[in-house]
Amino acid sequence: MNRREFILRLEQALKDMPAEERRRAVEYYENYFDEAGPENEQEVLKALGAPEKVAADILRDYYENNTGSQQQKADGKQMHTARENAARSIHTMRDKFQTMDSGQRLLVIVLAILALATVAPACIGMIGGLGGLIIALICVVFTIFLLVPTLDLVAWCCAIGFAVAAGLKVATNPPLALCFIGIALIFAAVGVLLWQLTVYLFRITFPALIRGIVDFFRGILHWNT
Repeated sequence: MNRREFILRLEQALKDMPAEERRRAVEYYENYFDEAGPENEQEVLKALGAPEKVAADILRDYYENNTGSQQQKADGKQMHTARENAARSIHTMRDKFQTMDSGQRLLVIVLAILALATVAPACIGMIGGLGGLIIALICVVFTIFLLVPTLDLVAWCCAIGFAVAAGLKVATNPPLALCFIGIALIFAAVGVLLWQLTVYLFRITFPALIRGIVDFFRGILHWNT
Protein backbone atom coordinates (compact mmCIF):
# COMPACT_ATOMS: atom_id res chain seq x y z
CA MET A 1 0.00 0.00 0.00
CA ASN A 2 1.23 3.49 -0.85
CA ARG A 3 0.14 6.98 0.11
CA ARG A 4 -2.48 7.31 -2.64
CA GLU A 5 -4.13 4.00 -1.74
CA PHE A 6 -4.17 5.02 1.94
CA ILE A 7 -5.89 8.34 1.17
CA LEU A 8 -8.44 6.73 -1.17
CA ARG A 9 -9.36 4.06 1.40
CA LEU A 10 -9.54 6.73 4.12
CA GLU A 11 -11.93 8.85 2.03
CA GLN A 12 -14.09 5.80 1.34
CA ALA A 13 -14.21 4.90 5.05
CA LEU A 14 -15.20 8.49 5.94
CA LYS A 15 -18.04 8.68 3.41
CA ASP A 16 -20.64 9.03 6.21
CA MET A 17 -19.07 12.27 7.47
CA PRO A 18 -20.12 15.68 6.16
CA ALA A 19 -18.08 16.71 3.12
CA GLU A 20 -16.31 19.60 4.86
CA GLU A 21 -15.31 17.52 7.88
CA ARG A 22 -14.13 14.70 5.60
CA ARG A 23 -12.05 17.14 3.56
CA ARG A 24 -10.36 18.47 6.71
CA ALA A 25 -9.55 14.99 7.96
CA VAL A 26 -8.07 13.89 4.63
CA GLU A 27 -6.14 17.16 4.31
CA TYR A 28 -4.64 16.58 7.75
CA TYR A 29 -3.17 13.23 6.69
CA GLU A 30 -2.08 14.65 3.34
CA ASN A 31 -0.07 17.26 5.24
CA TYR A 32 1.21 14.52 7.54
CA PHE A 33 2.65 12.66 4.56
CA ASP A 34 4.05 15.88 3.08
CA GLU A 35 5.89 16.74 6.30
CA ALA A 36 7.34 13.25 6.58
CA GLY A 37 8.59 13.30 2.98
CA PRO A 38 8.46 10.62 0.26
CA GLU A 39 11.47 8.82 1.72
CA ASN A 40 9.53 8.12 4.96
CA GLU A 41 6.26 7.13 3.31
CA GLN A 42 6.42 3.46 4.30
CA GLU A 43 7.34 4.32 7.90
CA VAL A 44 4.33 6.65 8.10
CA LEU A 45 2.03 3.98 6.67
CA LYS A 46 3.32 1.46 9.16
CA ALA A 47 2.84 3.90 12.06
CA LEU A 48 -0.71 4.86 11.02
CA GLY A 49 -1.91 1.32 10.37
CA ALA A 50 -4.99 0.46 8.36
CA PRO A 51 -6.87 3.50 7.02
CA GLU A 52 -10.15 1.93 8.16
CA LYS A 53 -8.89 1.95 11.74
CA VAL A 54 -7.80 5.58 11.39
CA ALA A 55 -11.24 6.40 9.96
CA ALA A 56 -12.97 4.63 12.86
CA ASP A 57 -11.05 6.78 15.36
CA ILE A 58 -11.91 9.95 13.42
CA LEU A 59 -15.60 9.04 13.24
CA ARG A 60 -15.74 8.20 16.94
CA ASP A 61 -14.18 11.55 17.93
CA TYR A 62 -16.43 13.41 15.50
CA TYR A 63 -19.67 11.87 16.76
CA GLU A 64 -18.65 12.27 20.41
CA ASN A 65 -17.86 15.96 19.93
CA ASN A 66 -20.94 16.52 17.81
CA THR A 67 -23.21 14.81 20.34
CA GLY A 68 -21.72 16.87 23.18
CA SER A 69 -22.19 20.08 21.22
CA GLN A 70 -25.80 19.24 20.41
CA GLN A 71 -26.48 18.43 24.06
CA GLN A 72 -25.01 21.78 25.15
CA LYS A 73 -27.16 23.59 22.59
CA ALA A 74 -30.26 21.71 23.77
CA ASP A 75 -29.51 22.52 27.42
CA GLY A 76 -28.91 26.17 26.57
CA LYS A 77 -32.14 26.34 24.58
CA GLN A 78 -34.08 24.70 27.41
CA MET A 79 -32.65 27.14 29.95
CA HIS A 80 -33.40 30.09 27.66
CA THR A 81 -36.99 28.86 27.22
CA ALA A 82 -37.43 28.50 30.98
CA ARG A 83 -36.18 32.06 31.51
CA GLU A 84 -38.51 33.38 28.83
CA ASN A 85 -41.47 31.57 30.41
CA ALA A 86 -40.56 32.94 33.84
CA ALA A 87 -40.23 36.49 32.48
CA ARG A 88 -43.53 36.12 30.61
CA SER A 89 -45.26 34.95 33.78
CA ILE A 90 -43.88 37.89 35.74
CA HIS A 91 -45.04 40.35 33.08
CA THR A 92 -48.48 38.74 33.01
CA MET A 93 -48.83 38.96 36.80
CA ARG A 94 -47.65 42.59 36.75
CA ASP A 95 -50.18 43.48 34.03
CA LYS A 96 -52.98 41.82 35.97
CA PHE A 97 -51.95 43.63 39.13
CA GLN A 98 -51.97 46.97 37.35
CA THR A 99 -55.51 46.39 36.04
CA MET A 100 -56.87 45.83 39.57
CA ASP A 101 -58.55 48.54 41.55
CA SER A 102 -57.13 49.80 44.85
CA GLY A 103 -59.19 47.40 46.99
CA GLN A 104 -58.10 44.34 45.02
CA ARG A 105 -54.48 45.44 45.12
CA LEU A 106 -54.65 45.90 48.88
CA LEU A 107 -56.17 42.42 49.26
CA VAL A 108 -53.41 40.87 47.13
CA ILE A 109 -50.70 42.64 49.14
CA VAL A 110 -52.23 41.49 52.46
CA LEU A 111 -52.50 37.91 51.22
CA ALA A 112 -48.90 37.97 49.99
CA ILE A 113 -47.68 39.25 53.38
CA LEU A 114 -49.65 36.56 55.20
CA ALA A 115 -48.30 33.85 52.89
CA LEU A 116 -44.76 35.11 53.38
CA ALA A 117 -45.20 35.18 57.16
CA THR A 118 -46.48 31.58 57.06
CA VAL A 119 -43.81 30.17 54.75
CA ALA A 120 -40.81 32.16 55.99
CA PRO A 121 -40.27 30.21 59.27
CA ALA A 122 -40.31 26.90 57.41
CA CYS A 123 -37.89 28.23 54.79
CA ILE A 124 -35.59 29.60 57.48
CA GLY A 125 -35.68 26.25 59.29
CA MET A 126 -34.87 24.36 56.09
CA ILE A 127 -32.03 26.72 55.22
CA GLY A 128 -30.71 26.49 58.78
CA GLY A 129 -30.88 22.71 58.73
CA LEU A 130 -29.14 22.52 55.37
CA GLY A 131 -26.48 24.93 56.55
CA GLY A 132 -25.96 22.90 59.71
CA LEU A 133 -25.61 19.71 57.66
CA ILE A 134 -23.04 21.33 55.36
CA ILE A 135 -21.07 22.63 58.33
CA ALA A 136 -21.18 19.18 59.96
CA LEU A 137 -19.88 17.54 56.78
CA ILE A 138 -17.09 20.11 56.51
CA CYS A 139 -16.12 19.48 60.14
CA VAL A 140 -16.07 15.71 59.56
CA VAL A 141 -13.89 16.09 56.47
CA PHE A 142 -11.40 18.39 58.17
CA THR A 143 -11.37 16.14 61.24
CA ILE A 144 -10.36 13.21 59.04
CA PHE A 145 -7.65 15.28 57.35
CA LEU A 146 -6.28 16.33 60.75
CA LEU A 147 -6.80 13.01 62.57
CA VAL A 148 -4.93 10.75 60.15
CA PRO A 149 -1.63 12.74 60.19
CA THR A 150 -1.91 13.08 63.98
CA LEU A 151 -2.35 9.33 64.44
CA ASP A 152 0.56 8.76 62.07
CA LEU A 153 2.77 11.01 64.20
CA VAL A 154 1.64 9.23 67.38
CA ALA A 155 2.39 5.83 65.84
CA TRP A 156 5.92 6.86 64.87
CA CYS A 157 6.54 8.39 68.31
CA CYS A 158 5.42 5.15 69.96
CA ALA A 159 7.63 3.11 67.61
CA ILE A 160 10.66 5.26 68.45
CA GLY A 161 9.82 5.16 72.16
CA PHE A 162 9.61 1.37 72.29
CA ALA A 163 12.76 1.05 70.17
CA VAL A 164 14.63 3.25 72.67
CA ALA A 165 13.19 1.26 75.58
CA ALA A 166 14.33 -1.96 73.89
CA GLY A 167 17.82 -0.54 73.56
CA LEU A 168 17.89 0.30 77.25
CA LYS A 169 16.66 -3.17 78.28
CA VAL A 170 18.66 -5.28 75.85
CA ALA A 171 21.52 -5.75 78.33
CA THR A 172 19.53 -6.28 81.53
CA ASN A 173 16.36 -7.98 80.26
CA PRO A 174 16.70 -9.39 76.71
CA PRO A 175 13.19 -10.98 76.59
CA LEU A 176 11.58 -7.67 77.51
CA ALA A 177 13.78 -5.87 74.99
CA LEU A 178 12.67 -8.31 72.31
CA CYS A 179 9.04 -7.68 73.25
CA PHE A 180 9.60 -3.93 73.00
CA ILE A 181 11.19 -4.39 69.56
CA GLY A 182 8.11 -6.31 68.39
CA ILE A 183 5.79 -3.58 69.67
CA ALA A 184 7.98 -0.94 68.01
CA LEU A 185 7.74 -2.81 64.69
CA ILE A 186 3.96 -2.99 65.00
CA PHE A 187 3.72 0.76 65.59
CA ALA A 188 6.14 1.34 62.70
CA ALA A 189 3.91 -0.73 60.38
CA VAL A 190 0.87 1.24 61.52
CA GLY A 191 2.84 4.45 60.93
CA VAL A 192 3.69 3.37 57.38
CA LEU A 193 0.04 2.58 56.63
CA LEU A 194 -1.14 5.89 58.09
CA TRP A 195 1.56 7.71 56.12
CA GLN A 196 0.32 6.12 52.88
CA LEU A 197 -3.23 7.11 53.81
CA THR A 198 -2.05 10.67 54.57
CA VAL A 199 -0.34 10.92 51.19
CA TYR A 200 -3.46 9.60 49.49
CA LEU A 201 -5.70 12.09 51.30
CA PHE A 202 -3.60 15.16 50.56
CA ARG A 203 -2.42 14.20 47.07
CA ILE A 204 -5.62 12.75 45.60
CA THR A 205 -8.65 13.19 47.85
CA PHE A 206 -8.06 16.79 48.91
CA PRO A 207 -7.48 18.16 45.35
CA ALA A 208 -10.50 16.19 44.11
CA LEU A 209 -12.59 17.63 46.95
CA ILE A 210 -11.49 21.17 46.15
CA ARG A 211 -12.22 20.66 42.44
CA GLY A 212 -15.66 19.30 43.30
CA ILE A 213 -16.47 22.32 45.47
CA VAL A 214 -15.21 24.73 42.80
CA ASP A 215 -17.20 22.95 40.07
CA PHE A 216 -20.30 23.00 42.28
CA PHE A 217 -20.20 26.76 42.85
CA ARG A 218 -19.16 27.35 39.24
CA GLY A 219 -22.24 25.41 38.16
CA ILE A 220 -24.42 27.54 40.44
CA LEU A 221 -22.95 30.75 39.03
CA HIS A 222 -23.34 29.46 35.48
CA TRP A 223 -26.96 28.54 36.17
CA ASN A 224 -27.67 31.99 37.58
CA THR A 225 -26.19 33.64 34.51
